[in-house]
Amino acid sequence: MTNLIMKFFRSTPYHLLLGALFAVSVFVCFATPIGGSFNDVVTLKMNNVANITPLKATITTTGYDSVAKKFYNAKDLYGTEKRVLVDRTQDLKIGDVIVADCSYLPSENYFYVVRIERINPVITFPLIQGLGELGRNMLFHVPMSMVAFIAFLLAMIYSIMFLRTKNMDYDFKARASSAIGLMFTILATVTGSIWARFSWGTFWNWDPRETSIFILLLIYIAYFLLRSLLEDGEEKKARIAAVYNIISFLPMIFLIFVLPRITQSLHPGSSGTEAPIINLSGKTHTDPILTYILWTNVLLFTLLFLWMKELYTIVLRKEFSAND
Repeated sequence: MTNLIMKFFRSTPYHLLLGALFAVSVFVCFATPIGGSFNDVVTLKMNNVANITPLKATITTTGYDSVAKKFYNAKDLYGTEKRVLVDRTQDLKIGDVIVADCSYLPSENYFYVVRIERINPVITFPLIQGLGELGRNMLFHVPMSMVAFIAFLLAMIYSIMFLRTKNMDYDFKARASSAIGLMFTILATVTGSIWARFSWGTFWNWDPRETSIFILLLIYIAYFLLRSLLEDGEEKKARIAAVYNIISFLPMIFLIFVLPRITQSLHPGSSGTEAPIINLSGKTHTDPILTYILWTNVLLFTLLFLWMKELYTIVLRKEFSAND
């Protein structure tokens, strides 16, 4: 069964499927319009951040005000219903979903749609205050971080299996998983730094999560340095590396899941606060569409990791056979 799965990872149909899924994911992440809630429009207006804010709302009823001007009642993605005036000659129907540039007029206490971007879009991207378009980065930064953890977890499991069986193939898989996990950690660091630059003002702040991932990078860089510096036989080198891999996984759990939650941090989820995606209550405090896209990307990056791990394992097998 395992051989069949590995054969599928190396097949052309799998490559085409993975490429097509990533193309769809990139399109969804970058080509879909952003739409926020009425609360987003009010908050950004009151804080003098923006006069015009993307809004996503569903038309519920229509009517005319005291001066016979047509208005619409609309419900946003969180169920809040408000009155909306639309500067558009085309009539909207009840049930239409609009993604529009919207302004809030505090003196009149109503929302004014300046321009409708799309009506009944297939999918939208929720507005993340303070990030705007940069919020799309979440769909890459978070999955990369999660897949890095999966890679290191598998590396630890393979290391345990190697120590139990002395089968060098498990060492190859542990080494491949660690290498690709390190790659995803670097990518998560880069995407997180870009996010930090626009959210917090600098690329690096020595935030507890940033410090944790920096230590994590050092731990797994040391793993490969250890392997390269040992001059004993491959089996002894593999045993020492396996023990190091197992020991390294324990502080990684503390660095990723414990330390950022017990210290003050700029990241959501610190000091006992609930993070929007993964949190102690098991609930996601964000738009459902964003959650679906996020977990789809986690699956895609996991499939990419498994494919890359299998390819690198094949390379390591051939190198071992050539040097044997």
